[in-house]
Amino acid sequence: MAAHAIDSPVILFSHPEYGQRLLFKNSAANTRNELGKNGVSIHNGFSSLFYKTIKINAQKINRDGSVEATTFSVNRSSLSKYLGIKDPRKMKDEDLVAALQKQFWTDDPENKETVKAQALAGEKLRHAGEHNKRPISSWRNALSDYLKGSFLNWLYKKTISGVNRIKVRFLFVRTEKDIFEAGEILAKKRVKQAYKEVPAYKEHLERSKFKITSKTRLVDLPVTNKENYIKINQKHDAKTHRHGKYPAKAKVDTSTGTTGKPTPWVRSHEEVEIVKESLQLAAKIQFGDRKLHYIDAFALGPWATGLTTYELMRNTGSVFATGSDKEKILDELLRIESYDNDLRGQALDRWQQKHPKDISDQDKELIGDLIKKVLAKVLKNRDLDLYDALKEAFEQTTGRSAELVRRYKGEIRRMAAELNKDKQQIIIAGYPPFLKDLTAYVESKGYHFDDFSAIGVVGGQAISEAMRELLIEKGFNQIYSSYGASDLDINLGVETEFEIALRKAIEKNPGLARELFGENKGIPMVFHYDTMNYHVECDGDNQLIFTCTHDHRSSERARYVLGDEGRLYACSDVQAILAKHGLFLKPKTNLPLMFVWGRESTVVYNGANLAFTELERAITDDEELKEQVLKKAFYAYHDEEGAERLEIWLELDEGKEFPSEEEMQASTQRLFNSLTAINQDFKWQLEQLDNGTLLPVVRYFKRGASPISETDGHRKQVLVFKQNANLASDYQFPDASQCKAVAAKMAPEILQEKIPQLKG
Repeated sequence: MAAHAIDSPVILFSHPEYGQRLLFKNSAANTRNELGKNGVSIHNGFSSLFYKTIKINAQKINRDGSVEATTFSVNRSSLSKYLGIKDPRKMKDEDLVAALQKQFWTDDPENKETVKAQALAGEKLRHAGEHNKRPISSWRNALSDYLKGSFLNWLYKKTISGVNRIKVRFLFVRTEKDIFEAGEILAKKRVKQAYKEVPAYKEHLERSKFKITSKTRLVDLPVTNKENYIKINQKHDAKTHRHGKYPAKAKVDTSTGTTGKPTPWVRSHEEVEIVKESLQLAAKIQFGDRKLHYIDAFALGPWATGLTTYELMRNTGSVFATGSDKEKILDELLRIESYDNDLRGQALDRWQQKHPKDISDQDKELIGDLIKKVLAKVLKNRDLDLYDALKEAFEQTTGRSAELVRRYKGEIRRMAAELNKDKQQIIIAGYPPFLKDLTAYVESKGYHFDDFSAIGVVGGQAISEAMRELLIEKGFNQIYSSYGASDLDINLGVETEFEIALRKAIEKNPGLARELFGENKGIPMVFHYDTMNYHVECDGDNQLIFTCTHDHRSSERARYVLGDEGRLYACSDVQAILAKHGLFLKPKTNLPLMFVWGRESTVVYNGANLAFTELERAITDDEELKEQVLKKAFYAYHDEEGAERLEIWLELDEGKEFPSEEEMQASTQRLFNSLTAINQDFKWQLEQLDNGTLLPVVRYFKRGASPISETDGHRKQVLVFKQNANLASDYQFPDASQCKAVAAKMAPEILQEKIPQLKG
């Protein structure tokens, strides 16, 4: 059989579930949009005798980047399906190869046709978000779904409390197919339970004039959200709970709605406990037996993030809730450092007492310094074994230190091991901009932040990779992000080293980004999620839809829309596309991945969500601004240091001239004043600022001078402009005759009940 040469290089992709697949570098990874169908299947030697194959010659790219000409026996049927050819029987082998050749894009990443083809591949890769097609109440699968659902529910509850137990779960829910199906089966079970037991959900379906039949699928059910489900029942929100009653034991926290009134979230004791257990498990997987000390720097009080974080931290380690008080945080860091020094001093004293004639105070200092550095290195690199780190440190000693190591190596190792057991990992949880401010504050007080070996956990808003790198440069060992929402839970998505590495790769490689999700999306946050905690769908508008799949929620969430834009992926799909780009990253689990861009009409300022509707209300409530402003938008971007920044853009109405500098300054202050009246989270964040702190820039444009009206040909107005997403990277603001920026500073008047308007 003659071999056919192809123009695209190829990559061998090995996966524990799907075996070895052949990927074409210059074509889509998964054209079939099916689980496990990346590239085409191949056969070696004896097995090729039992299948119809086509021999293909190609340049194989190895893991080390080297290239070698190789001949492969490609499964003919697999290639036909990859090409979307339904009846290949009448086609010759050379015709199939010719069809494959036509599908290849060029090696030039700037080529317009290549860019278009990569983006199309990314747009089509949607199967992970479409596990919602099973009938909810069909008699054919009623018994099997009931038995499977009951077992999976029991399995989740029993295995969430420990690392060894979770390994048992993966014996039953092992493959990617198992994981996705488990989520869908549990979601169906929760929906049926909500219909029977939750009055508000039954009313929601009746209001939507929807009736569940034997043909109804999960995807057919009307979605719920804060507007059509939470707020509509706010006066009688017990109806959103099982049997129309609050749980006997409950925890209440709040978030802020667009009216300015806090939305209470009532959570059952069992619900809170299961979230605690899941976070305990995550901490155990991430940090092993290391003792943890949390510093909760989120806003405290009744706010959902700070209060819930504090509650959950108590179960996984010691915790000090400081809020955003930088002085208290530094005092706590110094206290822990003093405690570590004291423990180390005691161990060295005992060592000296054992050898009083041979060990001097200077010897104690030498070995104490060695142990301190080794323990810090082990904290920074959790994969590094203590004894390997000690061995390396011992080999680098000279003079008296080397002599002490030769004579007392065993005792030094025992001392280091004892101190390592008591060494705490400090974890500071807060908003990204605050952590940056904290490192600057610590440095201003004469300390080095890296001396504390702290890890940062951020939430409430996305963090750029530039900001992550800056925080690590400033002294954090690592920064992890988490994804959650007060409407649902704080543990919807988890970030590990794999997700961080993947996100960095997306940022550096536009072609990789296009093959994953298309063009003009910006850089998403990347998390993995547990389908036995939440079943997640993604619709055609990239809207994420959540159904709580465990049965501990008192207030069920069925097909709930947060408003976040995102995409879902099987881990194997992402690994395959990474392999095409020479990256062979290995995740710890095969749980699916969630890419989150956030809300298209919402921005974040220091952890407070600001909605476009709130900006619109603030402007229409101000007589002067209402008269002057035609269009408005947010602009979110990252500055040169990677810090997330926010601007408010206002386009003046036709024929309107810029007001005076004094009037624009006054209007800008009134705008912030109105926003604090509308949004209590925003007000709280401004209250934490020192007077004189710069607030988000408000930029005024003449009519037609701004990008607000029509961007990238969209007829619909863009509400939030994002750097390198829906705004050209080389965009330049118009000159001063068309655009003026007002940089207001924090002042007590902004927090007053009402700032008076200037009299003309």
